[in-house]
Amino acid sequence: MFRTVLSLLPPAQRGRVAGYLAIEVLSTIVRAVAVVLVVPLVTELFGDDPGAAWRWVGLLTLAVAIGWVVDSIGYRIGFDLGFGILDNAQRSVAAQVARIPLRWFTEDNSATARRAIAGTGPDLVGLVGYLLTPLIQGILLPIAIAVALVPIAWQLGLVALIAVPLLLGALWGANRISQQADRVAAAANGELTARIIEFARTQAALRAARRVEPASSQAGAALAAQHGATLRLLLLSIPGQLLFTVAAQIALLAMAGTIAWLAVRGTIGIPEAIALIVVVVRFVEPFTSIRDLAPAMETSRSTLKDIRTVIDTPGPESSGRAGELTPAAATVQLRSVRFGYGDDESEPPVLDGLDLEFRAGEVTAIVGPSGAGKSTVLGLVAGLEQPNAGSVVVGGVDLGELDSAHRSTVSSMVFQQPYLFAGTIRENVLSGNPEAGEDELAAALRLARVEEFARRLPDGVDTVVGEAGTALSGGERQRVSIARALLKPSSVLLVDEGTSALDAENEAAVVTAIGEDPRQRTRIVVTHRLSTIAGADRVLFLDGGRVVEDGTVAELLAADGRFARFWRHQNDAAGWRITSETVSVGGN
Repeated sequence: MFRTVLSLLPPAQRGRVAGYLAIEVLSTIVRAVAVVLVVPLVTELFGDDPGAAWRWVGLLTLAVAIGWVVDSIGYRIGFDLGFGILDNAQRSVAAQVARIPLRWFTEDNSATARRAIAGTGPDLVGLVGYLLTPLIQGILLPIAIAVALVPIAWQLGLVALIAVPLLLGALWGANRISQQADRVAAAANGELTARIIEFARTQAALRAARRVEPASSQAGAALAAQHGATLRLLLLSIPGQLLFTVAAQIALLAMAGTIAWLAVRGTIGIPEAIALIVVVVRFVEPFTSIRDLAPAMETSRSTLKDIRTVIDTPGPESSGRAGELTPAAATVQLRSVRFGYGDDESEPPVLDGLDLEFRAGEVTAIVGPSGAGKSTVLGLVAGLEQPNAGSVVVGGVDLGELDSAHRSTVSSMVFQQPYLFAGTIRENVLSGNPEAGEDELAAALRLARVEEFARRLPDGVDTVVGEAGTALSGGERQRVSIARALLKPSSVLLVDEGTSALDAENEAAVVTAIGEDPRQRTRIVVTHRLSTIAGADRVLFLDGGRVVEDGTVAELLAADGRFARFWRHQNDAAGWRITSETVSVGGN
């Protein structure tokens, strides 16, 4: 944990760690001196000259005052380090999430990322002051007290020094017993969170299927698993508590017995024995504090582990250089590209040795069966993924050599499932080009037919769309995402089933909009809609990660191959309609 905390500190603040540790050591020494000063104070107080106790009262007061000053300095440094950890962790996690390959975001990894983002909050600020400081002092203070006892009663000091590893070992053993249960509980809690979110988001489908009760869904199973993990955690905490309690009792008996033995032998007087008993109690207290810190330590350890997991996830390899990309339409080339989503080399790749060129300024439609690699090609051109072998070259620049910021400027993309941010329509569209003027914004809204439905909304384009755009229909969300892509000044426009959520009228309007886009771009469209395909300059039929057919619509229809069969199938499907009596095709 300490190594992770140190790694999360900004480099400029790492030099302050030595000063912080020195302050904590000094604070521990002062505390130990204050505890041991009780012995001569009580001895003088019950001796022949009680007035002599005042000097020990003065020394004790001085030690306490010095301790306050040192502790205040230590806490100030600790919270400064905490703010540094918070700031650096937030920046690092946010930057890494934007760089991690999309295929990393599996269900488990997404849960880890959510926990890491949630963990970069106020708790990190208090990590040093409220957790590490008590932990360091809890370990060092008993050692310091034991050493300080040696000049007073070396036998008792020796027993105390032996008790330190015994008690720390008991704490370590108790923690090891409960760690496995903590991990199971954390996994169960993460699964429960994911299932509850899923349960909330899928209420429409669940209610339609009459599965609205949590017990009859995956949320119910997650609740049961979390309940079992919590029960296991509680049961396993009992042996750990017993282990530490037994060790603490053994240490207390050994030290109390030593004090009694010294008193019987006459080595120490009764007042000294009473004072030493007070010191022994103070000696054991820090171990109890460490035990009470164990849950917070485990929580912090898990949080730091999640943060470290996200930060250490490898991003795309690149030379990190900025590229000089032309704002005009660019030629796109895939050169001997090999790509697979899995880490298992035995699994066949989606693309293997694919050579493909999209000519500058043309509209190319990619069609083919599901799993053919169509969306993968778009993801590679967009820089969302990087090939395992080969290269993707846009305008003569290898995308693999660009840093992530410049790689994202190459293209704009319309996804099949659009995602809108929890802002206004205007803000969502402007996210494609925050520097766009009102005229450019108006043109994009008009081309994507956003202005048509925006007029009907109370606040027009300043209407808040809600989280993920839930205040809009699917087709309206898609049109906003198309406007966002059209506004972005890129040399390549990628559309992945961008009209799938639109009705026939709006689909035709959007297809026209993409074609009438005033920017000179190379357009690559993945689609199964015939109206979109018909407007393409070129059609590629992809299957099994390779190009099966390549040509214009007329050429491929004349060849009567895979594309021609696909065309006839889509054309026939478009004529299907359902009546009250029968199902007919083309009205026959």
